[in-house]
Amino acid sequence: MEQYSVFGKPLPRIDAWEKVTGEARYLDDIFMPGMLYGKVLRSPHAHARIVRIDTQKAEALRGVRAVITHRDTPGVKFSFFPVFADKLPLCRDKVRYIGDEVAAVAAETAAIAEQALSLIEVEYDLLPAVTDLEEAMKPGAPLVHEDKEKNIAFEGHKSFGDIKKGFADSDYIFEDRYVTSKVAHCCMETHGCIASFDRLGKLTVMMPSQAPHTVRQEIARILDIPRSKVRIVVPAVGGGFGQRLVTDMKVPAAAILSRIARRPVKIVNTREDEFCTARTRYPYIVELKTGVRKDGRILARQARVLIDNGAYNDKGPATLNYAGECFAVLYNVPHVRYDGYGVYTNKQFGTAFRGFGNVQVTFATESQLDEIAEKLGMGPEEIRLKNANKPNELMSCGATVTSCGLVECIRETMKKSGWDEKRKMKTDLGNGWYRGIGMATMVHTGAGGRFYGYAATDTFTKISEDGCITVISPAPEIGQGGKMVVAQITAEVLGVDPSRITVINNDTDIIPYDLGAWGSRTSFVCGNAAKAAAESVKEEIFGAAAKMLQTTPGKLCARDEKIFIDEDPSKAVSFEEAAVYAVSNLGYPLSGKGRYTDPLAPQVGIDKKYGHHLPTFTFACHVVEVEVDSGTGEVKVVKVTAAQDTGRTINRHMAEGQIEGSILQGLGYAISEECVEDGGRMMNPTFADYKIQTAVDAPPYDVILIETDDPDGPFGAKGIGEPALVPLPAAVGNAVYHATGVRFKKLPLNQERVYFSLKKEKG
Repeated sequence: MEQYSVFGKPLPRIDAWEKVTGEARYLDDIFMPGMLYGKVLRSPHAHARIVRIDTQKAEALRGVRAVITHRDTPGVKFSFFPVFADKLPLCRDKVRYIGDEVAAVAAETAAIAEQALSLIEVEYDLLPAVTDLEEAMKPGAPLVHEDKEKNIAFEGHKSFGDIKKGFADSDYIFEDRYVTSKVAHCCMETHGCIASFDRLGKLTVMMPSQAPHTVRQEIARILDIPRSKVRIVVPAVGGGFGQRLVTDMKVPAAAILSRIARRPVKIVNTREDEFCTARTRYPYIVELKTGVRKDGRILARQARVLIDNGAYNDKGPATLNYAGECFAVLYNVPHVRYDGYGVYTNKQFGTAFRGFGNVQVTFATESQLDEIAEKLGMGPEEIRLKNANKPNELMSCGATVTSCGLVECIRETMKKSGWDEKRKMKTDLGNGWYRGIGMATMVHTGAGGRFYGYAATDTFTKISEDGCITVISPAPEIGQGGKMVVAQITAEVLGVDPSRITVINNDTDIIPYDLGAWGSRTSFVCGNAAKAAAESVKEEIFGAAAKMLQTTPGKLCARDEKIFIDEDPSKAVSFEEAAVYAVSNLGYPLSGKGRYTDPLAPQVGIDKKYGHHLPTFTFACHVVEVEVDSGTGEVKVVKVTAAQDTGRTINRHMAEGQIEGSILQGLGYAISEECVEDGGRMMNPTFADYKIQTAVDAPPYDVILIETDDPDGPFGAKGIGEPALVPLPAAVGNAVYHATGVRFKKLPLNQERVYFSLKKEKG
C-alpha cells in the first residue's frame, strides 16, 4: 500500500466533526414553517375485516387539519417488487397484522393528533389468524390474502449438478433442522419523514434512506404521480442496516395528509411503534441435508428453507434468492439443490437486514459442518480448509470467484486466536462453568448485485477557483462511511488531503441515479464512479499544471497537495495554484464526470447462472471464545478473532470499525435478541425487555484485514460492511458446543434456552 499517499490510510472521516459536535441534523432536529404532526391509526387485531370507519369526531377536533382513510389514497398496492404487490398504504377492507395501517391524521400538535386517533371509530369483524408459518402452509389454513389460493407468497428452486448422484456417491449423509428468530434492527433513529407538497404539485420528502432514488420511484408508484414530481432529501441518518431500503407506509400517508392540508406533515415512530410495526429480519427454518466423503470433501448439499414472510411482501423474494446464492457458492460443492418458500402469516412483516438471509442459512451450514467434522474425526478447521474456495475458481452454480482470501482468513484466525492450543484445553472450569472455542466461515457479496439488470452509477467532480473540490455522488451515508470512501478515493487520484473535499450525496434532484446502499456495494460501485470522475478532472488540472511547468500532462504526478514532474519532483506547483491558473489564466472551469458500468448486469436474468449475479465475493473466518455458566445458562463471549477479505482496504480505521460493529450486532442475534410474539403481538417492544448487545457487552476483538486486491474494485477494494455479521451466530453455537457438548439448533442461545437444554442433556 506504500504506493498510495491517501488510499488505505487510517484517516479521520470528513463527516466526523459534524456528528461528534452535534452539528449534524437528523430528521427529529428538523422543523418547517407551518409543519403539522401526523399520527397513524393501526389495527389492534392480527386478522379482521373492516366493517366501518367513522372519522367525523376526529375531523371535528380543534387543531386537526386532515384525516385520511383508504378512500383518500389511489388504492395502488405496493411491494418492493411490483409483481409481488399486496400492500395498500391504508387498509381498505381487511387488516392482516397487529399494527396494520388503517387511518392517519395531521394536527397542529402531536398531542392533538394522538387525541384525534382515539376519536376514530373502527368496527372490526374478527377472523381466524395464522401466526405459525408451518401451520400456515397446511391445507385449509386461514388465508392471509383471500385472493391467493394458499399462503405461499413466493418460492424459488435451483439445482446444479446431479443431487441424487451426489448423495449416492457420499460416504455419509447428514440431515438437520435449524431455526432462527425474528429480530429488530434497533437503529438509534426510528422511522420517520416530513412530506410537503408545493403549489405546483411537487412532493418533497425528507427522510432517512439508504436508497433515495428507488424510494422515489416507489413513492411515485404508490401515489400514482410522475416520478418527476417526487424529490427525496436525506438528512443525517441514524443507522440503516437494511431497514431503510424500502418505502414505509408513513411516507404516502404523510404525503396525502400534506396535499389535503397544504402544509408540511411530519410523522415519526415512537420506539414502541418501531418495535411493533417497523419491518424486521426474517425468521427462517432451514432443513439441511449434506453428503460427504470420508476424507471430508463435500459432494452434495440440499436445503429446504422456509421464511416467515409476515403479512405482506417486502424483500422476502430477494432475501430467499440471495441466501441460496451464498449457499451455492461457499465451498465448491459439485451437487447443490436449494428450495425456498416465503410464507404469509398474520404477523409484522420483514425486510432486508444486514446479512440479507445469508446469516440464517450460514448458521445452519456452518453448525452442521462442525458436526460432520466430528463424525469424520477431523478438526473444524481441517474440513473447512479441505473445501475452501480459491481465487479464480468457477463454481458448479456458474459463479466465478475472482479475488478470494478464505484460506488465509482461516489460517490467520487460527494463528491469532491460539486455536490449536485452546481446542485442546480442558473445557470444564469447575463450579458449573465451561469454556469453548468455535469457528465459522462465510461468503458474501462485496459489490452489491446484478439482480435488477442494472449495476451502474455516475459521479461528478468539480474543482473551484480556490482549489476546493466538490464531488456529487449518490453514495449514501448511513453511518458506514460512504462519504469518506468517495473522498478518500478522489483524494488519492488528485493527490490532495480528503479534508479539501466536500461530498454532496443527499438530494435526488442533484445526485445521479443509483440503487442505494445495500450488499456492501457503495465502495465498489460508487467508489469506481468516483475514481473515474476524479481521473477525468485530473486531466483538466494536469493540463493547466503542464502549461505552468512547461511540460506535457503525461509527465506529471500528483501527491501531497502538489503536481510535479515525475522525473524531477522539484519542478512543482501546488494543487491550488494550478486550479487558480486554470480559471484566471486559461479561462475554463475544472470539472469531470465518471461512470461505473457493469456490462454483465443487463445480461444476467434471475433464472440463469446462480451466483453469477454477484460481481465479486468477500470471505471471512471468525473464531469465538465463550464461557458458559450451566447454573444460569449465561453465555459469555470472552473474545472474537475475525479475519476478513477486504480486497484492498480503503481506510483501516473504518474497516475495523465496520467489522467490530457488525460482530457486536451478530452477537446480539446469537445470544440475546428475539422478538417474542403471542398471537401476532410483540411482547417485548422496549429496550428494557428486548436485549441488544451494547459497548458495555463488547468482548475484546482481534480484527485481521486480509488484502487480496480485487481486479475490478477501485484500487483493488471491495465492500466489507455487511458481511462480518454473517459467521457470528454459527461460531458462537460451535463454541458453546465445544464447551458443553450440547448442540443448539435454534437462535438465540439466550439464558433460558441454554439453561434448560443443559439441564435436560446433563441431567
